[in-house]
Amino acid sequence: MGVLKKLQRFIILIVLHTQRVVSKYFILWSFKIFLPEAEDNKFFLNDGDVLPAKPFSQIPGPLHVPLFGSQWLYSWIGPYFLDKLHLANEDKYRKYGPVVKEHFLWNFPIIHLYDKHDIESVLKYPSKYPIRPGLEAQIFYRKSRPDRYKSAGMVNVQGFEWQHLRSKLTTQLASTALGDHTIKQLCIISDELIEKIQEERIENIVDGFEKVIYRCGLEVIFAILFGRRLGALNKSSIPWIAERLMFATENLFEVSHETMYGLPWWKLFPTKSYKKLAECEDTIYDVFTDLVNEALRDDENTEIQSPVLNQILTAEGVDIRDKIVALIDLVAAGIETTGNATLFLLHNIVSNQEVKARVYEELDRVLYSSHVTITPQLLLELKYLKACVTESLRLTPVAPNVARILEKSFTFQGYNVPVGTMVICETWVASLQDENYPDAKRFIPERWLDADNVNHHPFLAVPFGVGRRMCPGKRIAEHEMLIITAKLLQTFDMSFQKPLEQVYKFLISPKGPIRATLQDRH
Repeated sequence: MGVLKKLQRFIILIVLHTQRVVSKYFILWSFKIFLPEAEDNKFFLNDGDVLPAKPFSQIPGPLHVPLFGSQWLYSWIGPYFLDKLHLANEDKYRKYGPVVKEHFLWNFPIIHLYDKHDIESVLKYPSKYPIRPGLEAQIFYRKSRPDRYKSAGMVNVQGFEWQHLRSKLTTQLASTALGDHTIKQLCIISDELIEKIQEERIENIVDGFEKVIYRCGLEVIFAILFGRRLGALNKSSIPWIAERLMFATENLFEVSHETMYGLPWWKLFPTKSYKKLAECEDTIYDVFTDLVNEALRDDENTEIQSPVLNQILTAEGVDIRDKIVALIDLVAAGIETTGNATLFLLHNIVSNQEVKARVYEELDRVLYSSHVTITPQLLLELKYLKACVTESLRLTPVAPNVARILEKSFTFQGYNVPVGTMVICETWVASLQDENYPDAKRFIPERWLDADNVNHHPFLAVPFGVGRRMCPGKRIAEHEMLIITAKLLQTFDMSFQKPLEQVYKFLISPKGPIRATLQDRH
C-alpha cells in the first residue's frame, strides 16, 4: 500500500511539472504572436556594427542537475545557504559576471542581471501591466479557499485584474491629506515607543529591541489603515489581537521563504511549512474580517476615521473578499519590512561616529525641544537624516532585487533572452559596485546631499520597487523611518551591543534577538 501511495504521488508530481511546462510555453507562444522580434536577435556594438546575439543556452551560470536544477547549491553539499541568499547572489556575480543563468526546480531557468544598463532596460520597459512573479504557495492556498478569497490578492494577480484592484484600493495611500495625518500619528506613536523603551529597558539595555520596533510598525499601519489604535505599545500588557497579528505576520514571512525556496512537497501533501502558512493566513483573515465587519456597522464614522479604509470599503466593482485581502496584504507588508529598514538605518547611523555626530547636531538644531511639533515643512529641514535614509536603503535594503517576467525578448551582455523568461534585477549587488557608486560599500550619506554631483542611477536604489508595480505604501514607509529615527535619536544616545547580522527570510532581516543600549540624552 505504501508503494502505491508513493507511485501515486510521483505521478501527481509529473503531472504538475507537465502543467507548469505547458503553461510556460503557452505564455511564450502567446507573447511571440503579438510582439515583434525584428531586432531581438541582434547585438549592437558601440561602433554601430551588428553581431548575432549569442544563444540563451550559452549564458554562464552554476552547474545544474536533472529535475533539481541548481537547488543542490543550497543543500548540505552546496556552498550556499537559503538564509544567506542575498550573499549567494552576490557571489554568483563575482564568479560568472553581469548576467547569470540559474536553473530552479525542473530546470526552470532564471536570469540574474547585475549590469545597470540591463536592469534599466527591463524596469523601464513601458508595460501597461508589468508581470511580477507571485507567491506560489500563498496563491495555491488562497485558491483553495474561495469562501474567503475571490482572487489571490493584489500582490499575486496580474494583468487587468491587478490594475483594477490597484486603482480602486490604493490611491489614497499617496494622497497629501493622508501624508499630513500620517505625520501626526507617527509623532504620537513615536512618543509611545519611547515610553515603552523606557519601561522595558534594564540598565539602559533593551533585549529583543526588534520586537519593540515591529510592535511600533503594527501600531502605525493599523492607525493609518483603520483610523483606530490597536494598543501594541501599551504599558504592561499587550492586547491579544496585537499578539496574534504580530505572531502571524512574523511567521508568515518565514514560511513564505521556506515554501518559495525549499522543495515544493507542499504541492503533493500539506507540509509543516504549508500548514503554518495556512494557519497564519487564517489568523490574519479572522482578525481582519471582524474589524471590517465592525467598520461596516459603524459606516457613519468610517470616512472620518480613515480615508484609506473608506476608499477600500466603498470601492465599486470590487468584491468584499478582495477588499479584506487588500487590507491583509497591506498590513503584512508594512510591519516587518519597514521595521527592518528602520533597524538597519539606526545601526548604520550609530555605527559611524562622524555620521552619528552630524545627525545629532541636526536634530538638536531642528528639533531643539521634545515639544516641537513635527510638520511636513519641518521634515524638509532634516536634510542630512533624509540622506541617511536614502543611503541606508541603498546599502542595506530589505528587498535586494526586483523580479519581472519578460514581455519581449531582450539582449543582455550579447546574449539573447526570450520572451517569458523570469529575470531577477539584482539592484542591491549593482548598488555595491564602485563604478555605480564610489566607495560603494561604505555608508556615506553625503553622496546624496549635492544633487549636481550625485551619481544618479534611478533603477538601482529602488527598495520599494519601481514603476507601476512600486509599493503603494512607499511614502508612508519613508515617513515612518524618518520620524521614528528622529524621535529615538533625539531622546536617546543609542548603540548596538554587536553588529547586525543580515539573514534572508523572504526579505532581508536583521538576525535577532537584538540588544540595544538606549541611554537618555537629557
